[in-house]
Amino acid sequence: MTIELDSTLAQAEVLFLSFAQTVADIDRRKAEQQAQTRSDSQSLRHRHGSAASAATNLATIQLSEDLRELLKTETGRS
Repeated sequence: MTIELDSTLAQAEVLFLSFAQTVADIDRRKAEQQAQTRSDSQSLRHRHGSAASAATNLATIQLSEDLRELLKTETGRS
């Protein structure tokens, strides 16, 4: 069995970039959720339903520092 190095590296890069985008999306949505929560707590109206449910589900996502470390690139590495 042989492994095609070029295609394997290309697939790995695509998966890494997809992972990085997913982490960025989670961080962005959490920031938006926190801003919305602060805004809602200052207003008289509160949203109920699917949007609130989705926001609650997002709050339960926790990324470990080990996963975040994967996104850090080393400078000076050859």
